[in-house]
Amino acid sequence: MVGSITGSPFENEKTLAFSVLTEARPWIETMPLDRARDAYQKMRSGEVTFRMVLTMGETEHADQ
Repeated sequence: MVGSITGSPFENEKTLAFSVLTEARPWIETMPLDRARDAYQKMRSGEVTFRMVLTMGETEHADQ
C-alpha cells in the first residue's frame, strides 16, 4: 500500500487480505490521462463523489 499514513505494514497486509477475502472494490471514476483538465474541473466542482483515477489507454467509467 503506497501513500497510507495509517497502520503498520503488518496491519496494511491484513487490510489487503481482508479486501481480497471480501472482494471489496474501490468506488472510483476513471478518465483518460489526456482529459486530466476535465477530471480536475469535475473534482473542483464537486461532481466526483469518491475518487477520480486518471488512466492510460482506457475509456472513462464509474465504478460504484
